Amino acid sequence: MIESDFKRSRILIVDDQIANICLLENILSRVGYVTVKSITESCDILKHIEEFKADLIILDLMMEHVDGFQVLQQLGTINSADDWLPVLVLSADATAKTKSRALAGGATDFLNKPFDASEIFMRIRNLLQARHFRQQLKDQNGSLEEQVAKRTEELADALTELKTTQGRIVQQERLHAFSEMAGGVVHDFNNALMAVVGYSEILLRRPELLSDHKTVIEYLKTMNTAGRDASQVGTRLRDFYRPREQTDIFESVDLNALMEQIVPLTQPKWKNQALGRACTISLVLELQNVPRISGIAPELRELLTNLIFNAVDAMPAGGIITLRTRRDDEHVVVEVADTGTGMAPEVRERCLEPFFSTKQDRGTGLGLSMVFGTIQRHEGTLEIDSAAGKGTTFRIRFPRQFATFATTKATVQDLGRSLHVLVADDEAVSRDVVSNYLTANGHTVVVAKDGYEALEKCMSVHFDLLMVDGSMPGMTGTQIAAVLQRMNMTQPVILITGSGTVGPGDRRPDGVALILHKPVTENQLREGVFEVINGRAGEQQKIVSTAACA
Repeated sequence: MIESDFKRSRILIVDDQIANICLLENILSRVGYVTVKSITESCDILKHIEEFKADLIILDLMMEHVDGFQVLQQLGTINSADDWLPVLVLSADATAKTKSRALAGGATDFLNKPFDASEIFMRIRNLLQARHFRQQLKDQNGSLEEQVAKRTEELADALTELKTTQGRIVQQERLHAFSEMAGGVVHDFNNALMAVVGYSEILLRRPELLSDHKTVIEYLKTMNTAGRDASQVGTRLRDFYRPREQTDIFESVDLNALMEQIVPLTQPKWKNQALGRACTISLVLELQNVPRISGIAPELRELLTNLIFNAVDAMPAGGIITLRTRRDDEHVVVEVADTGTGMAPEVRERCLEPFFSTKQDRGTGLGLSMVFGTIQRHEGTLEIDSAAGKGTTFRIRFPRQFATFATTKATVQDLGRSLHVLVADDEAVSRDVVSNYLTANGHTVVVAKDGYEALEKCMSVHFDLLMVDGSMPGMTGTQIAAVLQRMNMTQPVILITGSGTVGPGDRRPDGVALILHKPVTENQLREGVFEVINGRAGEQQKIVSTAACA
């Protein structure tokens, strides 16, 4: 602070003696202080301080109406560390008691009367300098707090953007895996449709073949098998890419069954695409009898899919992928091994890092980090054995599940009686197929073409059973079931859906006794009717859910 800054400071003199005020004003004027105010009445001291915006108060102790001690007491209500206002007390009473009382009451400094001009000048200068430093520190702290708040806001925005970006990239990784299988699904579907379209075309163009019952039966069997195969392809894809819900819960998972499911699921990548680049990749299963684990099956499918895809990418010239399971004490060990190029030590150290990739623009660098995240969520551990030119083995240890689950399925039997059934579906083919299944088993059928017609018929006719499509114009099968439940109508409802999911976590909607996924076979339909009518739909639904996650 330069000297001219001191001279611009505002000094308030409080003294009831005019002579003292004149003396102080004269001293301050001689050394250059130009902003000086003096008052003889201290009653409104706080008002004067606020209006004048004083930087220093020179206060006399002995005053007639309100003495200096009372003034100090009032100043104590406004004087704070954030806005520190120094007070220089002048007093003719030089006793230690008076000096101690003044300093304890809030005075910053004490000077005896009569005083030396040079001494009071130095005392004033020191107090103003201390106030300046405190004010400077306050301004710096305010600026620092503002910078910290701004930086905190910037970091929060950056974190939000990072989370959003990570979410997009994770979704991109899943879509990448999905697209890999989608190409294979198209291949498998086209193969299945070739049989269905081809043989039906032959029969339509050559009706004389219909008299050859043996040939027709062979054609129909082939078409039926092709249709079932196509259905399984859709089921596998639906199970892989079922939407993730916060309601996902850990269930009993058979890892061997999961391994067997993942082989055809990933076949388009390790077999078809490999053949497309003139190399051969074999996938071998070495499965021992192992206990079940507790887990989320779709996540485990995604984990195995990522490891298999990673192995395929590591074998540009072909090779062998081996999937193994074995028991190790209280753990179930899963191994995915390949005979590919392996990893150098520096790659091995970083391969689980998010966004680290050696595939350039062919990968997101999230496949293995997602694998590791899934392992951690399942309380497992991961070991990686790899060396350049010697392949890679990913070894995962999951804690075994000790609880047992009852999964005994009821034997399908005939009901031994005829039911009156309402079939509601806006698709004529589906409606006709289900109706024919039911009439072939001795039941009487009434059909409805949409949800409103179905509900209207339920209001006027009693049915033993309702079979409703999950998606219909006007009112869906789920909505019909909910309405009937609210009206305390007792007829059970079987929901037949072609959608991958029917609700959060694939749980049964309210009022639905059983869910069947299209395409439905006659045996599946007969089994479902038996379970619902005999009151075991709850058990059956549990079995279906467990099987889907096994």
